Amino acid sequence: MRTKDYDKMQRIKEALVRIILRDGIENTSVAKIAKEAGVSPATIYIYYDSKEAMLSEVYQECARQSYGYLMGRIRPEMDARELIDALVRGYYSFSVDHAEIFGFVEQCMHSPGLAGIFREEDLSAQILDMIHPYQDRGIMKRCSNENLNAMLFAPVRFLSMNRTSPAEKNTVMLNELISMLQDLLLM
Repeated sequence: MRTKDYDKMQRIKEALVRIILRDGIENTSVAKIAKEAGVSPATIYIYYDSKEAMLSEVYQECARQSYGYLMGRIRPEMDARELIDALVRGYYSFSVDHAEIFGFVEQCMHSPGLAGIFREEDLSAQILDMIHPYQDRGIMKRCSNENLNAMLFAPVRFLSMNRTSPAEKNTVMLNELISMLQDLLLM
């Protein structure tokens, strides 16, 4: 049995992300990934049982990275207004600072073929659970995690994917969005 080379594995992951961003999930093949990574197609099967297994693993790793980034911006002592600001601003910052990973996760999340493999709600529940104490204390309006997810993150995705120049305009729009979400969610 051949041993795993973690440099090759990283190159394979990076190639997968680049190809999916460039060509889309349906136009991605093991042969394309291998060529882009500078390895043979057989090498890929040392690390992954199938293209789907590779896609699932890399998707989960990237999604966890984005939610870890958000969790790193949240402090227990934040008030509800600060929490909303940190979540929205953090998600937007991740989309800018880690555009490839963000774009990859977005494509995977909206791919019908991956619907049963991994759900965003599995990770976002941990973040959204931080809102529940504010709801319990009557500081924030009650709503389901699904609606919280849609209200907090879907508009950020839209802003991120439709960034304009100059950057100051993006900042104004982000600040406006945060203010609107605070007005919508806070009592």
